Amino acid sequence: MKNVEQPLDPTEYSFWLPPDGMTLTTGPDNEEIVVPQILLPVHNNALKKSPQPSEKMIGEGIYDYLRRFPDCPKADKYAQILKTAYSFYFADIGSQIIMLEAKEVDPPYIRRKINLMKILALVEPENFGLLQRIGIAYFELSMIYSELINVRREMAAARQWLEKARRLQPDEIGNLNYLAQICYFTGAYPQAKLYWRIIADKLEEGESKSELLKRIERIETEQMPEQPLIEKLEAIGAAMEHYHIEEYAEACIIMERLEEEGTLLCELPNPEFFYFLGLCREKTEELAAAFESYNKVLELAPQHEAAREALDRLLDANERVK
Repeated sequence: MKNVEQPLDPTEYSFWLPPDGMTLTTGPDNEEIVVPQILLPVHNNALKKSPQPSEKMIGEGIYDYLRRFPDCPKADKYAQILKTAYSFYFADIGSQIIMLEAKEVDPPYIRRKINLMKILALVEPENFGLLQRIGIAYFELSMIYSELINVRREMAAARQWLEKARRLQPDEIGNLNYLAQICYFTGAYPQAKLYWRIIADKLEEGESKSELLKRIERIETEQMPEQPLIEKLEAIGAAMEHYHIEEYAEACIIMERLEEEGTLLCELPNPEFFYFLGLCREKTEELAAAFESYNKVLELAPQHEAAREALDRLLDANERVK
């Protein structure tokens, strides 16, 4: 074994250099495929059993490594080996993506789905729909409240993949709209205006076009937020970090400041804002204010079970005090 590179997880993987001229068999006719002379990720446990891993161990190592590190060096070469010699893994990837899309929008599931789609994109770099789906998944991830501490990173990744898709279909409306939203959130207002103008010119008269024209007019008349909305979203992420380490007062100060400013709530009304504000107020024993926050959640989202449970909790606590 020749460890010239450091694996991204040295506790589980090592890099193994296949001997010159080594082949893998594939398909019903046992066709032989020459393995490229590159370091391959292999599970450490496999190498403990034998200095030369079996074909199965090689495939498992590459597949598992790519699922965790689809952006690793030589990822495109690893994916090509899988596609050529272990095509059944690609069927498994498709099945997993379908399964994950059926689950609730939850950050771990979205990240797993993104990694799987990235593997497909390594062998289908011109697949517009796939590139767009990766970008949309990153955008969805960036807007989840528990992930807001990383909102700038996730939005940058979303824009990167959506721009890749745009190079293939420059005027696709859905793609342009996601890009426009990202540009607006990050303060790139002229670019957002450009994208929305392209979309508006393609739409027939109606509510959607009217709404876009209003957004464009706001930018032209400089009615945008003074600070990019992404900074407000990052502030919520910081408040959540305080909350998780039980610095409830600090978290509450940030959230109440954002509520008082009002910009974020005007631009992005979200029941999760008031739910988290309610949690902060409850932890700092501002119970009347917490009650008000939870009620605002239900005004925006009547089916928000967590807020309803929080209200019941406060009411029960109040009854016990009496």
